Amino acid sequence: GTSYNAFLLQTEKGNVLFETCKENFAAECLSRIESVIGKEGKIDYIVLNHTEPDHSGSLIHILEKYSDATVIATPAALGNVKYIGHIKDDTKTLSSAKLKTLDLGNYHLKFMLQLFLHWPDTMMTVIGEMKVLVTCDVFGGHCADERVFNDQMEDRIKDMDDAYRHYFDCIFGPFKPYVLKGIDMIETKMGFPADELKAICCSHGPVLRTNIRSNIERYREWSQPPVLKNKVVITYGSAYGYTEAMALKIAEGIKSVGVAVSIHDIVKSSVEKVLADFANAKGLLLGSPTLVEDAIPPMMLILRNLNPIVHCNRFIQAFGSY
Repeated sequence: GTSYNAFLLQTEKGNVLFETCKENFAAECLSRIESVIGKEGKIDYIVLNHTEPDHSGSLIHILEKYSDATVIATPAALGNVKYIGHIKDDTKTLSSAKLKTLDLGNYHLKFMLQLFLHWPDTMMTVIGEMKVLVTCDVFGGHCADERVFNDQMEDRIKDMDDAYRHYFDCIFGPFKPYVLKGIDMIETKMGFPADELKAICCSHGPVLRTNIRSNIERYREWSQPPVLKNKVVITYGSAYGYTEAMALKIAEGIKSVGVAVSIHDIVKSSVEKVLADFANAKGLLLGSPTLVEDAIPPMMLILRNLNPIVHCNRFIQAFGSY
């Protein structure tokens, strides 16, 4: 499971809603807003750090109730939300790229455009006086729990660590250079040192108010370019032993020139193990017999998991028997 996190900030110059949620949770979101500001309360600003439907899906319903609210987002997000969020043409909007900061009296917001984390529309928002960073998807994790803060979930540390890593690999794996740029902005552009952060409010999973530095550092570690080994991974499937014979002969040739070889019989191994082995290898060879004019499904699945951004500058070839 997961959570869809929205945050409400009450200030001297109005109420600010950060993010919304999936459309099918709009009624619950509106009810929770009303429980804080009352039936006669207003939402003055809606800060959209991202316009994926799990962030903007209920926006149209929130604007129906709070029609005077001004939507603040990046230029790309404002373009997206007309089609994803179906907002009306007369909705009040402000570009965060032009605005840069927002004076709310006792609080000031600073908008940091951090594109491709993980869409071209993304940004983070700093609440300076609170030393809080609203990060959108960054530092999040798909883990459902009624508790709000990470320090309340110490009984689930292993669960959360696994969830954070899986989330990073799936969401930010193709965008590691942009993650590093984002971390640099957090370190240098917030207006105060990152070590002074009191909380990171992400869109999925618990709010981080402890171990903030360690969460930043593991994102930095996970985003480092892999140190590729002079190794070739060979994976094959063989119906009658012929493709296997080819794989073993190819392995002999590769070893003869001093290159390490790792071999996976896909029946005994798995797609996940092959991809993990290839993560730090320079080469990949896929061997398959012909099955109804095509390669066997595991090889197709491996190919579907290769990414031109993640796996650039590698050598990949196929071989087979028929």
